[in-house]
This record gives sequence, C-alpha cells and structure tokens, in this order.
Amino acid sequence: MDYDDYDQSFASAPVRYALDDHDSDEENEACAQLQKVTVQTNLIIDKKIIEDGKWTLIFGLSGPGSVYLNSLENIKTTAVGTVDRLFENEDARTKANIFQVDNQSIMLFLFTKEIQAEDAAPYTKAIFNLFKGKVEKVVVLDAFTATGYTTETWNQDMVPPLLRVLQTSSAPVIKNLPLFEIPNMIKALAASIVNYCEMYSIPCYDFLTLQESIYGKLLVNEETLEAYSQGFHHLGLDFKFNEQTMKQVLSDIHSGRVDDNHHRLYL
Repeated sequence: MDYDDYDQSFASAPVRYALDDHDSDEENEACAQLQKVTVQTNLIIDKKIIEDGKWTLIFGLSGPGSVYLNSLENIKTTAVGTVDRLFENEDARTKANIFQVDNQSIMLFLFTKEIQAEDAAPYTKAIFNLFKGKVEKVVVLDAFTATGYTTETWNQDMVPPLLRVLQTSSAPVIKNLPLFEIPNMIKALAASIVNYCEMYSIPCYDFLTLQESIYGKLLVNEETLEAYSQGFHHLGLDFKFNEQTMKQVLSDIHSGRVDDNHHRLYL
C-alpha cells in the first residue's frame, strides 16, 4: 500500500489533532465557570502559631475518611477554620472544616462533600499555601473498591479491614503495609494532594481502605474504618474511632449512607 503524503513536508495529521482547536461549547462553558471559582482557607487562630510549628496534615475525604475523623475517640480537638468555595467571590460555601488536635501540631481537614476533579488543584493550593514550609507529613484518608482493582496476586480474597498505601518518594516506607499496586490509580483531591507533596518533597501517605458496596451503595462500617487505625498505628499515632459515634455520624451527616447515588441501580 502506498501513502502519497509520506514524502511531503508534513504527513496528514491524525484526526484527533485536527480537532484539537475546536473545543465543544460544553468544554468552553466549563472553563469559563472554573475561572470564576476561588477557594479560600480561613483560620481563626494566630498565623504565628502556624509559623512556629511543624505540622502533620490529615485529610478526611468525603466518605469513610471524614466519618473516621468525626468518630475519633479520646482525641480532643478545637475548631480553627474552614475551607470555602466561592463563585465570583460571592456565595461562599464551606467544603471542609479544620480542627487542631489539642496540644499537638496536627490539623484535621474534614470534607463534607466530594470535591470534583476540576476543583482539586485550587483546594490543594489554598490549603498548602497556608502551611508553606511548615508541613512535616501528610496523611490522606482515601478508599477503593474491589471492583476494578488490579492485583498481581492471583485469586486474592479481598476482605475488610484491608488497607493499601500509596506514598511519595520522600516518605519512609511502612514495611508491614501493602502498597496500592500499579496500574491502579487514585483520583480527584487525593491525587492532587499526593502530586503536590511529590513535587515539593513532602512525606505523604494515602491510606486507601477497602470499601464494600451493595446495589451501588457504598458502605461504611467498623471494618472499613478499622483499616485506618492500623495505618495510624504504623505512623506512631494512637488514633481510634468509636463505633457508636460512627453510627451517629452516618445517621446525622449522611442520612445513613455515604455516596450521593444511593437511589440508583445500574444494570
């Protein structure tokens, strides 16, 4: 088969390149919307307290992560701020509450809703800019499901509590915790935080607990959260959760569920 354009100065461009300059109306609208969004981190404590410390930042993402931090037992905390999303500098909506563990240089970020992937970078920058040069390590409380998870162990029976860890290159290896295997991927805010920490050589651990589901509804129970406690134990942090508090949090905040698509069943 002969290709007449092979000897030309530039061969015929593939179709996907030919269409690169023709963004859809939906894409243009999404970009315009994103440009109008700002994220602010507001603290009600003296900034000098931040500057004088070396902080551990713990992110409880919407789902089991935030439920875990809301259910901590024998850990006294003080509310010190919020992370707010503003559209055109108005209509501020709180997306995360910030708590400091009393008498410790530990900040907890409890996200009330899932952060969309396109908003992840502004949230990451807004938070880390506040602690620039003052972060000792970062822990992200994340989750994954067995469906679609790729493992090199043949016929492995994945049963919670089960934890996988993805860490940055500057973080000391936790030998007793299995790594989140390649080619599995994290996404949205978790990916943004880990990527930021990798770029700035901040030790970061993404703790991914196995989260079960039934009829498309993601479940949170004692086994789901117990995996996080195992991870914190290896980091030397004595964090434990209270089962009764967990059930109350699920009832009050999530109406007994965690995901936003509890009413949908896909066949």
